[in-house]
Amino acid sequence: MSYIQSLTVFLQVAEEGSFSAAAKKLALTQPTVSFHIDNLEKNFGCPLFTRTSKGVSLTIYGEKLYETTRTINGLVASTHSEIQAMTQGSRGRILLGASTIPADYILPPLLARFLSEHPGLTLSLVTGDSQTILKRFTQGEFPIAVIGSKPDDSLISQPLWTDALVLAAHPDFKPVSGTSPVKDWLPALPFILRKESSGTARSALDALARLGITAADLTVVMEAGSNQAIKAAIMNKIGVGFISAWAVESELASGQLIALPLPGTAIKRQFYALSRQPLRPACLETFWQYLIKQN
Repeated sequence: MSYIQSLTVFLQVAEEGSFSAAAKKLALTQPTVSFHIDNLEKNFGCPLFTRTSKGVSLTIYGEKLYETTRTINGLVASTHSEIQAMTQGSRGRILLGASTIPADYILPPLLARFLSEHPGLTLSLVTGDSQTILKRFTQGEFPIAVIGSKPDDSLISQPLWTDALVLAAHPDFKPVSGTSPVKDWLPALPFILRKESSGTARSALDALARLGITAADLTVVMEAGSNQAIKAAIMNKIGVGFISAWAVESELASGQLIALPLPGTAIKRQFYALSRQPLRPACLETFWQYLIKQN
């Protein structure tokens, strides 16, 4: 027996006070209505209606079932509305993974604007270094991610913003002669490095390799797990370090930090948005289209 169908019949009989009126309202035969009510009464082991010549009224057991059935119908109706809203993209939860620079400096104002334009949506932001976020994305932990290194061609990705890395130092740091070859002075500097799994670290090491300098050549005095930690260490004169220009924009402008010049072109890297298709619920596709238009 289908409880949903039988409870619908029961609710209609209770509200109409008549088997025949309920049958007419539901476009069923009266024997069919009687069949559903009889089955419910057999299942519960008690009478649900008191039958009279004028119609039917609920027993104490029927009143309890009526109360519960109305609650069930309300839940079904609200669930139906919520699912419709999800399919239309006006309701839902967005789970986004992002590496630290986008998560800390670029995404917050963009997410604030998106959520203000879509008040029915909620968003959860998971942060980590680029390799950690990429690994968790490929393992299916979130449907959309933003990282600071080029993903494998097998993944669906879109280029976003460009980042510049600077070799930042405290202004009390002794200036480096502009005439000396970089290989003569840079390896001797006290370096603060990010973990190699970060996009910043890999971009910086690639740039040093182009100058003929390897990680083994550097005088590393500290390893840090975040850009904030590197910035704090530089400002406390522990050493110098490569850091995103996004992370030190205000400190460079105010003179709290300086950028040491390096030969050649600026050190650039690209941020990428990743998605796992198809994006469902619809709010994920809405957010994805919004995100890839921000480049």
